[in-house]
Amino acid sequence: ALFRTLAGLSVVEACSIGQGVFGSPVSAAEEARELQARRGVDESPASASASGSAAAWRGNARCESCSHAPFVLKQVERMYLTGGVDANAFASSVVFEDPAALVEGIDEVTEAFRAVQAFAPTKARESSIERIGDDTYVVNTVMRYKLPLTGPEGITVRSEVVVDLVPKKKDGILNDAADERVSIEPQQHSPMESGKICRIEERWNGAKLLEGFPFDLIRRGTGLVSYAATKAVV
Repeated sequence: ALFRTLAGLSVVEACSIGQGVFGSPVSAAEEARELQARRGVDESPASASASGSAAAWRGNARCESCSHAPFVLKQVERMYLTGGVDANAFASSVVFEDPAALVEGIDEVTEAFRAVQAFAPTKARESSIERIGDDTYVVNTVMRYKLPLTGPEGITVRSEVVVDLVPKKKDGILNDAADERVSIEPQQHSPMESGKICRIEERWNGAKLLEGFPFDLIRRGTGLVSYAATKAVV
């Protein structure tokens, strides 16, 4: 029974990783635009108050110097390239998720990216950033890692890294519909953490993560095991 359980869990994890490696790319920016288009038919007062804000960021979406874009780009590159996770820039309950694992809390995220340094990450191409919501950005990265049996050139990974900031609220309403990703998270953020990074989702090759049970559960289990293992081994 134990063997069958472990085999089943391994299959689920393999499917999740396989989606990241072989899944069809889905642009996070296009997703955000489609969401805004669908919600554009809502003429409620709440929607109307949000629409002005939405229009403001859409006008400068492809901008690397507006709003929090430089801050987000700097923190993402620092995290991937050096393993640095600044407690002043990340919420204490920050979540990182990719096709392989899900880690929660600044300690787990810090350990995950400290361990990544064992694979000597470098930029294979300059990163770019696009604002896709009031408090949501997507960073396009091309990273090279030196893994066993990959030769001196290593392996190149192209990713869309979707970054959510702790949103500001006005009269209890999130600034923008795209911040729904943050509002459904179970943790509550302190008002003092407004503007800090609270969630990072890495989509390998731009492929969406497999969501829901049992994928989220298995990725979370993998994250916990990795957190314990890397501290002892790496």
